Amino acid sequence: MPFLLYYGRYFLHANAVVAWEIVSPGSRLAPVITRLPLRSRTPWEIAALAHLVSLAPGTLVLEARTAPPELLVHGMHAEDPRRFLATLRDLEDRLLAVVRPAEAGRGAP
Repeated sequence: MPFLLYYGRYFLHANAVVAWEIVSPGSRLAPVITRLPLRSRTPWEIAALAHLVSLAPGTLVLEARTAPPELLVHGMHAEDPRRFLATLRDLEDRLLAVVRPAEAGRGAP
């Protein structure tokens, strides 16, 4: 799936989850803070991923590091922290496939 379509779906889903939280009674909040080790290496790649994560409602990058490359991410609706981390890794993989197309076929380090 092209990156913009994937991210658009990710973004709209995040908006729907937060909107449902606002209009429905009760709370389904399951906050988590997780450390995301990155395959991204350049400051541009790290910043791009951090902005994409923070742009989606319900997630916020608390800290971005370049050495070692990692993000500290807060998620509001992370019932399953492993799945939340897997979703963030998938977003990074798809971003890197766009910005490093030559390496996408051989699995970038």
